[in-house]
Amino acid sequence: MTRSRRNETGELPLPLPPDMQDRQRTPPPRKPSARRPHPTNATIAGQDDLFARPLPPVPAPPRVVTHLQGAEVNLGPVPLRQFGPSDGADGYFYHVTTQQQAEDMLAHGISISPRAPLRLTERHGVMPWYAAMAEDMEAVSDEGGVAILRLRRFMVHDLVENDPDHTRAWGVPCYFLTGVARQAPI
Repeated sequence: MTRSRRNETGELPLPLPPDMQDRQRTPPPRKPSARRPHPTNATIAGQDDLFARPLPPVPAPPRVVTHLQGAEVNLGPVPLRQFGPSDGADGYFYHVTTQQQAEDMLAHGISISPRAPLRLTERHGVMPWYAAMAEDMEAVSDEGGVAILRLRRFMVHDLVENDPDHTRAWGVPCYFLTGVARQAPI
């Protein structure tokens, strides 16, 4: 048996086929063909392309307030003699507390926390709240008596939420000042 020898390029010395003898060994360069766009799902199924639409706007995080200065919300004391049984609603929220806590709020502002919200009511809810606090007069007298504070409703209307327990117990609207802004204010 004889061995075939390869040339220096590593190819076997085979003759070219008869139809290739006329042509060169390398094929001519191909012309780039015009590409057709690939049909999308919208054209195939008749649906809109969900990725072609712009992204919806990212919602802003809710405003969170942890402290309110007294001057910001027009916080001030109100004497009890200004309240009567036929009082209607006005533009304020009211908070009934002890005199010592009221002085602290007037001096340093209102600290707000969603875990320990400040309870608020409307004008005609002050008397039931005052009566509930007056039942425990021993504890209240140690802190200087009962005080009533009011603050502007429109300054904090987006930071409050309903308090259904006290609203049901006293028969007047009551709220919690949580400090977390709501999409639809009360």
